[in-house]
Amino acid sequence: MLNLNTIFPWLSIRSKLLIAFAGLSILPLSLVGIHGIRSNVQTMREIALENLNRDVLTIKWKTANFLENIESDLRVLRNSVLLEQFISKREHHPTLTYETDLQQIGKEFLAFAKTRNIYYQLRMVDENGDELLRVEPAADSAKGYRIVPQSELRSSRESFYFLLIQDLKRDQIAFAPAELADQNNERIPVISFAMPLIGISWRPGILIANVFVKDLLQVIEGKRHFEEGGKVVLVTGDGHYLYHSEKKTDWNKLLASREEDNVQREYPPEVAAAILSGKEGTITEGIEEIISYAPLFPKENPAGDNGIAAGLTVPVAVFESVSYDAIMGPVRSFAWTFAVFLLLFLGSAIGLGLLATQQFTKPISALQRGAEIIAKGNYGHRLRVETHDEIEKLAAQFNLMAASLESHEREIQHHRATLEEMVRLRTHELTEEKSKLQAILDHVPSAFVLLDREFRIQTASAAFAEVTRFHIEDVRGKDCRDVFCMNGFCQHCVCKEAVRSSGIVSHIDRTDDAGVGERFIEHIAIPMKTDGEITSILEIITDITKRKRLEQHIIRTEKLMAAGEMSAIIAHEFRNSLTSIKMILQLQHESSHLNRAGRKSLSVALDSIYHMERVVTELLNFARPSPMGFREEQLNGIIDEGIAFVQPHLSTHHIVLTKELDSTLPAMFLDAPHLKEALVNMFLNAIQAFNDGGAKTGKKKISVITKRVRLRKTVRDFAFTESSESRGGSGRREDGQEIVLQKGIECALIEITDTGPGIERNIADRIFDPFFTTKANGTGLGLPMVRRTINAHGGVVTLNSVKGKGTTFWITLPCCDALARGVAEREGNQGNEASSIGMLTGDS
Repeated sequence: MLNLNTIFPWLSIRSKLLIAFAGLSILPLSLVGIHGIRSNVQTMREIALENLNRDVLTIKWKTANFLENIESDLRVLRNSVLLEQFISKREHHPTLTYETDLQQIGKEFLAFAKTRNIYYQLRMVDENGDELLRVEPAADSAKGYRIVPQSELRSSRESFYFLLIQDLKRDQIAFAPAELADQNNERIPVISFAMPLIGISWRPGILIANVFVKDLLQVIEGKRHFEEGGKVVLVTGDGHYLYHSEKKTDWNKLLASREEDNVQREYPPEVAAAILSGKEGTITEGIEEIISYAPLFPKENPAGDNGIAAGLTVPVAVFESVSYDAIMGPVRSFAWTFAVFLLLFLGSAIGLGLLATQQFTKPISALQRGAEIIAKGNYGHRLRVETHDEIEKLAAQFNLMAASLESHEREIQHHRATLEEMVRLRTHELTEEKSKLQAILDHVPSAFVLLDREFRIQTASAAFAEVTRFHIEDVRGKDCRDVFCMNGFCQHCVCKEAVRSSGIVSHIDRTDDAGVGERFIEHIAIPMKTDGEITSILEIITDITKRKRLEQHIIRTEKLMAAGEMSAIIAHEFRNSLTSIKMILQLQHESSHLNRAGRKSLSVALDSIYHMERVVTELLNFARPSPMGFREEQLNGIIDEGIAFVQPHLSTHHIVLTKELDSTLPAMFLDAPHLKEALVNMFLNAIQAFNDGGAKTGKKKISVITKRVRLRKTVRDFAFTESSESRGGSGRREDGQEIVLQKGIECALIEITDTGPGIERNIADRIFDPFFTTKANGTGLGLPMVRRTINAHGGVVTLNSVKGKGTTFWITLPCCDALARGVAEREGNQGNEASSIGMLTGDS
């Protein structure tokens, strides 16, 4: 059974009844009328197609006759006695012009053109493309045709015509549509016919006849079945109109507007493709027209080898069309009459339906309005319906429902007021607690970052920008791995590991900051769970750089304290004993009773005693270094003195030392003796490195370079300070100060490079520790004393070494006078990492 409620769910009761009344009144009438209209449409379409096909075939037949006449004319001209004689002469003597013969042939062409009056030009060109003869209309149309003088003939190669006839045999003709410029430089549409002039052994030229397109199109014009509402169109293979019966204005300008008129613009692509396909056919679907089409010129003449050849370069099609409006006029007249009667029946049915349905739709509308009023909250509204049927009973039940809703609404309002007061108080309490918690978090130096389950940043405490160098507004909602891990701030993802392990994970990353240098960042990830499921991650980020530096400083301080105390004990306990032993051995060595072997043994013993004294002296110098005395000195002069001191050692070991000292270095506050001693110590270490394990091949080189530079990165170190009481022997020490060479300050850089064996990476960090040495007879105090001296000048010393390729030490000293004076007050500096600063400095 048909269910209108399912098909049309938006229709009202009245609309459904009206649809039923209207359907019963007009459905039978509609079926009869539609059947009659469809039958008439089919008949009219078949008649139109038949008439269109006849018109197109008539046009093709007229065109064939026109082409046969042109073919006959060209054969008459070609086979004339004068032209045959001219071809024969040219074949034997191609270099002669034969002007007399051309004049006779021209007169014959002129007489022929005047009699036919359809030719725009009759031309003859030679084998080189040069024009031999041309007959065309005179400038004054009253004078008819003229033979063009020799001076006006063209001398350019007619490549178009040679391409047109290249495959033709004798008496064959090729043709193609074209446009030529007349004497007034206006374009004239023509059809060019070309016939090769073939002699016995070669082709002496081409016979060309340009026919007015208007003469061909006038042949096409004629009586058609659809003079009103129909059109005939000639179209080229590329879609441009050659002729259009509705747009014809001037025969001589038919091709002038072909860029604007195009079958591909006027018709859908599939229709245009069918018209230009080169086949015959009809089109009745997809457009508001009926079209019959066919190719105008056959590609091959059934006449055989002596007919017109398939030389048409641009195919031409003809089609005739008639609009549906012209064909279906009578059908539409009948349809309009039927529609008027149909509307009258429909109006009558709807009027009667409205009158009948009004009796029960009016109370239903009252019920609907009452429901809308009550839905808006006006529960005091009541309905008044008096129909004495089921609708009146429904209205009574509706009023009872409204009264019940009014009672419940009063109760809900009372509970709502109570609940709103409770929510307000609780919200105030939560806001205060949140403010307290936020204040606590914002005053904690660590950054608290809340991430969601996908590691996207949600919020952060106030310390976030200071610790991470990012603003929360710029990174909120982004993946923390894209924010922190891309620039090396976070090298190990503790959040991912915390989610994987469901526990707290911490990690310390070492990073480099262009502004403050090396930084140590502690990351702690705490997974936040709800009902046993991880919903978010709390990451605590703390900058522990100061703590790390202090730990490293304390470790170095303890090492130095232990080394100093041990050195003092050794020096105190052994020095007096060594002096006594040395005196006894010296006395024994000077005795005259010793034989040669005994004296030699005593010499060896004395050498050992002297070596032990030097070791004890180094221990005493390390334990109780002499005080610094700073004066204004030239750094390059101190370096020259140190090089002069080690020059004998360099010569002995065949080591080449080169220097490149910057003459622009300013005078600096320096302790020349201590700095010279430190430089000599470094030169001697390099010389000993060649002796202990240097390369066996290649030159031994040491280079010394000084530069005036500006730091590209902040460099830090802790300087250990020894108090005056410590030098007196009390052994009490105090913490040193941090050396900070800020980015951008001017410094003096000393670069000492050797080509020795280099230093193993695993011991590079230990070479500045006291008593650490890789030499058989070394004390391990040389480089620690070098660092102490450099630190006392407010500078730092670092190194870079590649095993097997050599080692480079960098000594960086501040050039600023005020800074140098302040540094001169500090003594006994220690500690630095063995890392290169060559990448941190740049020439000033």
